[in-house]
Parts: sequence; C-alpha cells; structure tokens
Amino acid sequence: MPGMKTVLVVDDEPSVLFALSEGLSDRRGGVRVVTAANGIEAVAVLEAEPVDLVLTDLRMPDMDGFELLAFLRRNHPSVPVILMTALGSDETSARLGTAGSFECLAKPFHLPDLKRKIAEMLAQRVKGRVENISLASFLQLLEMERKTCTLSVRSHDPEAVHEGKLFFRAGRLVGAATGGLEGREAALEIVTWDHADIEITDVCPPVEPEIEVALSFLLMEGMRLKDESERGQEAELPEEGDLDDTLIEAPPRPQSEELGRLLSEGMRGGKGMKGVQAILLVEPDGTVAAVAGADPGDGMAAAAARFLRDLGAGEPLQEVLATTGNHYWLARPVGGEGHFLLLLLDRHRANLARTQLDLVAIERMLGERLG
Repeated sequence: MPGMKTVLVVDDEPSVLFALSEGLSDRRGGVRVVTAANGIEAVAVLEAEPVDLVLTDLRMPDMDGFELLAFLRRNHPSVPVILMTALGSDETSARLGTAGSFECLAKPFHLPDLKRKIAEMLAQRVKGRVENISLASFLQLLEMERKTCTLSVRSHDPEAVHEGKLFFRAGRLVGAATGGLEGREAALEIVTWDHADIEITDVCPPVEPEIEVALSFLLMEGMRLKDESERGQEAELPEEGDLDDTLIEAPPRPQSEELGRLLSEGMRGGKGMKGVQAILLVEPDGTVAAVAGADPGDGMAAAAARFLRDLGAGEPLQEVLATTGNHYWLARPVGGEGHFLLLLLDRHRANLARTQLDLVAIERMLGERLG
C-alpha cells in the first residue's frame, strides 16, 4: 500500500514477536510489521525489501543484535534503529550518550510508549540512524552486555585506510592489534578512528599481552592523544593504570570565585550529593573554569571535553557516564556555549539516580549565569 512504513522486529522469542507484530501493526496509521527470529533472518528481509525502521533485541542465537548493527552500519546506515536490552534505558542512554544517536528500550516495555517512539522516529527519519552510532558507543554497548567477540575494524581516513582488531571477553576489552602495535597502544590507536566499519565474530582467542585498563580510560585517553596530535603537540602515553590513576598533577588554572561558590552551594544543597567528591565546570577547550570539592586536576577534563564532542556526532548530548574501578565520571552539558559539568563520584557511596536529578538542578542554576 502506498505510504505504508515497514517496521522490522527482530527477537528470538516467538511470544515477543507475536505480541509486537500484533501491537505495532496499524494499517490505518500506515505501519506494517515484518518479523525475524535472529540477525540472519533480518538480513534476508533487509535485502529483499525496503525497511523503514528496525527494532531488535541484542541477545539472540546465530547472528545477534551486535552483528546486525554492524551489518546495518555498513549497508543501511540511514535506517533508524531501536535496541531492546535488559539494561534500563536511562542507564544505557546515560552511559552511551545515545541522545541523537540511537534509541534503547528496556525490557519489559510499555507498548503505547513504544508505538509513540516509533511514530516519532518514522516521522523524523533522522534520530536513530545507525551511521550516528560512534565506535565508542558500540564498544561501550559490548561492555555493558558482556559480549565475547572479536571486532575487525576498518577506518576510511581520507589519507589512508587503517585496519585493526579488538578482542572482547565477557564485555572486557582484553586485546587489540593494528599495524605493528599490540595491546594497549593498539587500542588507543583504534578507538580514535573515524568512519569505521565493524565486523564481528563470536570468538575471542587468547591474546598477549592482555589489556589491564578499563575501556572508559582507553576511550578518554585516546581522545586526549588524538586532540593533542591534531593540535601539533607531541602526544605522550600515560603510565599503565586506570582512569582513576590519571587524576594527576595538573597545574592549577584560574577559576571564577562566583562560579565556584555556585558549585559549592549545589554540592551542599543537593540531597544526592553523598559520594560526590568533586564537581568541575569545564570550558569547551577543556579548561576548568570552576571546581567544588577536591580538585582532581584538569587533564582529564580536557580529555572528557573531546570525548563528549566526538560522542555527540553533531547532536546535542544530554548526559554521559563513564565507570572505572572505584568511581563514576558523570558529564552533562550546561549553558549554550559548549560548557559542561563533570562530576567525580565514589561508586561505593554515591546514589547515581539521585545525583543525576541534583545535577539537572545545578545545570539550570549555572545555565542562567552562563547564558
């Protein structure tokens, strides 16, 4: 029927496929549903007919949602995608910065809400494009879903084509290789590649040397090194260690007393500030404009600034959460000029959900000051 939109639903549970097919089909509203039990069947549908939106589970036999995402990224980058995950949608979006990138839906879900989301995405035909899923977001998704696999990554740099491999075991990045590099140095090179194609195989061979640092550290440190390289500075690799170990001896920067006072008031007044060790107001270039609490140094702030810019893919970010062994790093844009707030939280003491609510209040307070 002319004007009909086709939604492809992919899940290995027959009851879920039946319920979604019945619930989402709407001939009067112009929505037609086709189904697939795994990624292999989904690829067959995508190659046989036009599809306007894909709704897929991540954990499936044969070819899972990660492999399907990689296929879509290479062959159908403009198709909007909604991911069904066992993780909470707020948690997933916060950690991946998915606003304007792709949508995550937590199981179990509310069907009317899903229908509204699909209608919005079909109308926009922009939000949710697979081409907007950065390599960093894809890697974090593998980590959160504890995926074991090997990624073959190929970048399309205008000056040269780069190829490399990343090895994940139960969600942990344990190895990497590209050119003459292996391990941590190879991973720092690969995570900065732009416009990367991804292929996945569901095996992780033994690798030597194994990478011992957290993925969040590699992503932020890779962005810092790339930023320094683009500015013509000599990039220095940090000593082996976690993100927490890089809270370093950065020289102090002048900061606004008024902004620092506002941050301190926010720390004292927020009900969810237990476990918050520091709040930094960071300028677009990575300079720390104000600090409340213990100052962890601004070297990490500069890396976070670049990380946020790259993760946003030109779309406004709402929130990003990085997790290390003992800390949460929570970032949220503030004002209209590229500033953001960066919180350092003790993982074992902080109430993350409550802190996120208080951060919104602090953001509004600072937003009035920053304009």
